[in-house]
Amino acid sequence: MQTKKELFNTLLPLETERLLIRKTSLEDVDMLLKMDKQEMTQKYLGGIKDKTKEERITFLKKKVGMLTVCLKDNTPIGFTGLNINENENTATIGYIYDNDYWNNGYCTEACNRLLDIGFNKLNLNKITADTIEENISSIKVLQKLGFKPVGTREKFLDYCILKSEYR
Repeated sequence: MQTKKELFNTLLPLETERLLIRKTSLEDVDMLLKMDKQEMTQKYLGGIKDKTKEERITFLKKKVGMLTVCLKDNTPIGFTGLNINENENTATIGYIYDNDYWNNGYCTEACNRLLDIGFNKLNLNKITADTIEENISSIKVLQKLGFKPVGTREKFLDYCILKSEYR
């Protein structure tokens, strides 16, 4: 029997009106290095700086399931993912974008597509996300998508959306 992770991989790449969501490749390292130098992006990641190209390639090799979000012309603009927990029939959604592409609705558009796949194709019960308290833009994305706050830990706010709440 096919696992949900295997099924998800057969659905890739995903498309939206303006975006293509595909498996991340080593060719995406240059975008990652660019984002490493962006002050606003790093503000919410804890300051990953001064990594070499080789270190970032090693990182990408380890990040199984990481997806790259591209414009339809194949310009990469960020990363996202749906980390599926088979045992609990849930997933965690995550994202990070090149801040040159912030405030265009791309993150909301890509995450909405992942929610659709998660609930309607994979039949997940719940999808969670977290964000740093100060990241107001990320909080707004989660609210637009229908996520509800469910708790806090350290500097993070935890959010959740149940299948029954997904529109």
